[in-house]
Amino acid sequence: MTATVLVTTEQGICTLRLDRPQKKNSLTREMYDTLAEAIRAADSDPQRRVILIAAHGGDFCAGNDLGDFQTRRPGDKPAAWNFLLALADTQAPLVAAVQGRAIGIGTTLLAHCDFVYAEPDATFSLPFVALGVVPEAGSSQTLVQQLGYRRAAEMLLLGQVCDATTAATIGLITATTPAGAALATAQATAARLAALPRAALRQSKQLLRRPPESLHARLHAEIAVFQERLASATAQELIAAILEKRPPDRSKLD
Repeated sequence: MTATVLVTTEQGICTLRLDRPQKKNSLTREMYDTLAEAIRAADSDPQRRVILIAAHGGDFCAGNDLGDFQTRRPGDKPAAWNFLLALADTQAPLVAAVQGRAIGIGTTLLAHCDFVYAEPDATFSLPFVALGVVPEAGSSQTLVQQLGYRRAAEMLLLGQVCDATTAATIGLITATTPAGAALATAQATAARLAALPRAALRQSKQLLRRPPESLHARLHAEIAVFQERLASATAQELIAAILEKRPPDRSKLD
């Protein structure tokens, strides 16, 4: 069977590339399982510091394969379930490069990514209600938090299509790129992330992703992690290198 998700690792970046362009990279149960396993494996491997999601072909992802919906038995968890949990649970930074259409889960998965770069031709749509279903991937929460209720309602209730320029303006993506540059831009960001101290990066992401709480609660959470990191061998070596005006000893960094 031809692989429909290509998993590669280079210089600390684990790249997951959808490779079903003849079906606009619509996702099957097999693809979801491969993605979930790859994300969990990368998350637990110190040598794989960043996860990059991309796709071959003219479209990023046309959503769930509709044929899979018809073969699902009543009571079964959706095929995407383990993939969605892996996305939500991972502490590794997630970067995505988008071109063409991102439909349904092709858009909602992006809300779990830390950086998203899109080609000028990218479009984002969430036709859940039009299909007689409801939002998934936590998007009824993540998109309201990221876009605000009014924008989220336009996309989730009306199914309004969002172009790349608008997506960047409202915060659905990080930025648009020149034509043909989304993947290279995502790779450059992933490389910058991979070069940073791993534990500090992952713990900073955890702080950014914490649920809303009182300012005092957040202050306490931050200072606890700050003190832990300050005492680490990595932080002590980086501070010493600055004070001593020398390059850091990479063997002492996480």
